[in-house]
Amino acid sequence: MSSPAPPDDHDEPYRQPLDDALFAIVVLAVTSVTLIIFVLMITLWMS
Repeated sequence: MSSPAPPDDHDEPYRQPLDDALFAIVVLAVTSVTLIIFVLMITLWMS
């Protein structure tokens, strides 16, 4: 736990965090849009 990123572990140190960040942003955007649409559909259906 002393060294957060060992240099010998990854050959491409810049690609993995970028891919993880992009994947997290895409998942967050998809879940947010899905949740908003779901709430709007329920709101319109209940009214």
